[in-house]
Amino acid sequence: MHQGPWGERPLDTLVSRDLTIWANEHDAKILLARTPKGVDPYPLSTFLCSSRSSGLVVGTLNSQGIPNLATTRPSSPMLLICTNGKRDACCATFGRNLITESKKLLSPSLFGQILECSHIGGHRFAPTAIWLPENLVLGRLEPHAVTGLMEHGGIGSQFIRGNTNLTPAQQVVHASVWPQTIVFESDERLGTVHYITTFINGATKVFTVAATIVEVVESCGGASKSNTQYQLQGPV
Repeated sequence: MHQGPWGERPLDTLVSRDLTIWANEHDAKILLARTPKGVDPYPLSTFLCSSRSSGLVVGTLNSQGIPNLATTRPSSPMLLICTNGKRDACCATFGRNLITESKKLLSPSLFGQILECSHIGGHRFAPTAIWLPENLVLGRLEPHAVTGLMEHGGIGSQFIRGNTNLTPAQQVVHASVWPQTIVFESDERLGTVHYITTFINGATKVFTVAATIVEVVESCGGASKSNTQYQLQGPV
């Protein structure tokens, strides 16, 4: 946790070299998080770790600032909403507005499961968030969607951007079949088209996803940039 300001690139300026090495060794992605205003902050040494094997756990950094995984305890699900305004104005404007509106709709205990977080990418989809422990990336979130997620654990497919461990092409497929359970078996690319083999509803399905270079405005008030867009063409 880092309750203070983050700056434009907090992982470069606020994260120690030792912690970066630890994250690389554990194939982990680091995010900084803080509690919204009006919520009692966690101690600065607190960390959350989400993995397939252990789910979401909370623990304390050791004296070297490294997660002590041996003394963790289970954590309630958490929603991390990006508010890294120094990195992108969209995140600050839309992310903080979403938090403010969600606070009006949620009980104090459920609102306590929301954290602000540093940049997670895809700011053109702001407000963006990650739902833990599912490691599910969400975009263009609305207050009613946050309420449904926090109260019932469900969310509409229009807000799904896919799991963090998937490639962009796989994320498109994941979102298209949500909330069905899907297993990805292979991802083969031929030219600009991905052929993605999956196992879903007891059957093997192959989806095709086309990758196209497009000009998009990624940031609020920013210039357009070339970006790869992935579009589902359908099951084969």
